[in-house]
Amino acid sequence: MKCRKSGKPVIVLDVGGVLVDFDLKPLIRALSENRGESVSLPPLSAMDRLFLPVQTGKASFNDIVPELNAFLKVSIPPEEWRDLLCSIFTGEMQGMREMLTELKRDFYLVGLTNTIEPHWTFVLQTYEILHLLDGCIVSYVEGLAKPDPAIYQRVMDRYCNGGLPYFHTDDLPEYVEAARRLGWRSQVFRNALQFKNELLGGRGAHPEQDENGRR
Repeated sequence: MKCRKSGKPVIVLDVGGVLVDFDLKPLIRALSENRGESVSLPPLSAMDRLFLPVQTGKASFNDIVPELNAFLKVSIPPEEWRDLLCSIFTGEMQGMREMLTELKRDFYLVGLTNTIEPHWTFVLQTYEILHLLDGCIVSYVEGLAKPDPAIYQRVMDRYCNGGLPYFHTDDLPEYVEAARRLGWRSQVFRNALQFKNELLGGRGAHPEQDENGRR
């Protein structure tokens, strides 16, 4: 996806939990079978912190497998881990492909995702919705991850001519709050209809901004 400036207002979207749905139950079952007892995963934000060196490109996924196995008290080789991690994806988020196709006429669509190389490679190859994006900020490529303000600034510098995007959505409240602290109009994603209502409900909410989000 080519990075370029655009005269259109910019919408910034998370990927996992916004464009592509996921379910951790298959992963939990596999981990429980390996350990021989029930496994409970920590919150997604805690898992993000565990994966942070990989999400920011400072380590490969294979580098953290020993720590991951120790943390979850399992014994799983790297290649099996890769398959398990990709098994969580269940399909495109209902209604979002149609929504992005409609919005693409008037808006420039940018992904902003904390991810690791196995996940990103898999979703790009598997889900057509990703190819509706006009650009994307990918954490392990950029060396930055949400909620670091620098990754939000990277979006503004690369796609908004230094100004604010028109709208942002993410499924994790702490990442929405990080965006709001920079002045972004941002909402927690719940479903496609709620996203559309929040997005279009803000038309005219910032009349003092130009088309690139500058005040």
